[in-house]
Amino acid sequence: MTTIQPNFTALSSDRSTIVGCHNLSSARAYASGRVPEGLRPFKKDPKLPVWAYRSPTGQYYVATRCTGIRIDCHNQATARYYFKNGVSASLVASALISEVK
Repeated sequence: MTTIQPNFTALSSDRSTIVGCHNLSSARAYASGRVPEGLRPFKKDPKLPVWAYRSPTGQYYVATRCTGIRIDCHNQATARYYFKNGVSASLVASALISEVK
């Protein structure tokens, strides 16, 4: 197995470490102190709009408008709340993961 070696090296802005970079723009960013921060979690979980409906058997569901992922609701009040306020992105992600399994 081979690894890709960095093409450029940069001295960090505080002059304490040498960083290997794969492109010139990354090397310039490290040298000027604009270090990439990586992924940051959401400060507030975004809400996605949903459609609410009831199946012929009486089960309540909401489905996201953008992806169509269906989420089971415990009762009519829960479905109305999600329809009015939206569903958090983390709840949609967990529903998607449960559908894949």
